[in-house]
Amino acid sequence: MKIRQFLNLPFQFFTIAREKWMYAISCTLFFMAFFMVYQPYGIYDKVKADGHTLSEFLMVLVLFSSIIFLVLTFSQFILRKQFLTRNYTVKQFFLWFLIDILLIVFLRIVVDLIFFEDDIISLENLFEEILRPIFRTALILSIVLLYPVLGMLVYSFFKQMLQEKKELEKDLNVITNHYKIASGNEELVQFLDEKNDCKLTVPMNTICVIESQNQYVSVRYIKNEKLVEQNIRTRFSKILKELDHFPSIIKCHRSYAVNLLNIEGLRYMNQKPNLILGTEKSIKIPVSKTFLKDIKIKLSLY
Repeated sequence: MKIRQFLNLPFQFFTIAREKWMYAISCTLFFMAFFMVYQPYGIYDKVKADGHTLSEFLMVLVLFSSIIFLVLTFSQFILRKQFLTRNYTVKQFFLWFLIDILLIVFLRIVVDLIFFEDDIISLENLFEEILRPIFRTALILSIVLLYPVLGMLVYSFFKQMLQEKKELEKDLNVITNHYKIASGNEELVQFLDEKNDCKLTVPMNTICVIESQNQYVSVRYIKNEKLVEQNIRTRFSKILKELDHFPSIIKCHRSYAVNLLNIEGLRYMNQKPNLILGTEKSIKIPVSKTFLKDIKIKLSLY
């Protein structure tokens, strides 16, 4: 990929408030940590040579860090809304980053001139007192703040990848379930009793309702275009566990499970949800509130 193509790619990071806050805070904290640990240009030695204490050095550092935080926050939450669209390119982001640097430098120079500068500015010392500090501060800031910016970009990139991975896994799960349904319609299902003896074998797509009846389980299925019922002495939970690998078989009530392949739809009767079997008799199966949300989601897939 050419540099021009890379710069024109859409920049999809720092678009939500949480990412913007993390951007401003991480840059501020990294700047403070960098100057306290590495002390570039022997800055602390120069401060001590000028007769200033450590506390005074830290106060100036906190002040400068506050300027960085305020500028980045103002830039991301206010200026960006005014001058840039929500989705912008990599090139625009780096240009905006340079604008942030210039704003920080400008505000720092203003504060320095108002509160810390004792010398009178003239044409003779203009370069030494203003222009040179501007170039030096801009260079240092660009290098130092680039590290947390790149770190945030890497973090946001991997976070986005994980989100896309979850969405792809969800889509794959839907496709897999549909494949199982499409390929398993004619698959024979065995119903075992409490002694694990096979009492009923029917194609999966003929099963309609499984109902718990005390020590028995009633299985209603379609045979010769008629609804047939057979009772099997076993536990309801045991049957559901054995049918767990069939995605269309789902529990809808404490005592009922249905095959969504044979469900006509969900209807409310007397303000209570019921599943309607797509058979001649249009049998109604109650739905508990516990399973209602899952039922609605699963029905949308069939």
